[in-house]
Amino acid sequence: MVEDFLFVTEDYDRFGDMQAEPRCLADLDRGYHPDPRWLVKLVSAEAGGGRISKAELDILARHPDATALVISGLDQATFEYLITRYGAQFQAIEFWKCPRITDLSPLEDLPGLRLAGFYWNQRVTRLWNLARNPGLTGLSFEDFTRLHDLSDLRAGTSLRELAFGDALHSTSVFDSLEPLAGLDGLQTLDFSAKRIDDGRIEPIGNLTGLTSLTFPTNMFTTRQVAWLRARLPESVRSDALAPLVQYEMWPAGDEDATDILLVGKRKPWLNSTRHAARIQKHVDEFWQMVAEFRRDPALTP
Repeated sequence: MVEDFLFVTEDYDRFGDMQAEPRCLADLDRGYHPDPRWLVKLVSAEAGGGRISKAELDILARHPDATALVISGLDQATFEYLITRYGAQFQAIEFWKCPRITDLSPLEDLPGLRLAGFYWNQRVTRLWNLARNPGLTGLSFEDFTRLHDLSDLRAGTSLRELAFGDALHSTSVFDSLEPLAGLDGLQTLDFSAKRIDDGRIEPIGNLTGLTSLTFPTNMFTTRQVAWLRARLPESVRSDALAPLVQYEMWPAGDEDATDILLVGKRKPWLNSTRHAARIQKHVDEFWQMVAEFRRDPALTP
């Protein structure tokens, strides 16, 4: 039923301070009340995202001024219908729970696309030719169970914001991060995975324009993280580029509780009081490695 999908926008004139268009991917999910006029949501409440028909997609004709879309329930046929019939209208699209899409290449016909987000897909094995979207500044793809090769990212030279990998479950496996090495315009990078097959962190060291970096603290060795800390600007915001992450101890005062996570592959959780000497040793060794890498930029992790 159409009613299962459409959450229509309301008059937004009384919200004079609201932005006129989405500026980043997070703007598509801010929980506006009501949604701004530039945003249309066709989202099913079903756990799997539901199934949307071409007739239900034609509701978009009622919203010619909308420039952003959040949608679920597409299969390959309805995905291609959306792109062909209405795609040029939208600068930003979030494909939320569309596990049956098999081929993303129709997006190459949207040169005006600026923001593209995807959550959960079970069939796609590659992205698409990002060079065909010269204005694409934000891209996310999470919980893609069959996507392992990131080579298509090489053409995403306009990207400023990139997020990919695991969202709910640690299942993503990628061949290499090497395709990211040339994305020197990136400002925000957030990735997570069960495994990077070649184990290399070095491609991230080329991204000296980053202002924010997020990745699992146990994905790489402590030495690799120290190498990356030495290569990137001090201004980069990142918990993963520190020797440890401190959390609130719970229950407070419990001698068996842990509140310190040492950064690095297979590093443990510790108690800041009972393990103070061990923690300090780890911190000292981390910064010694950082200093070593800074003294000799030719060193590899």
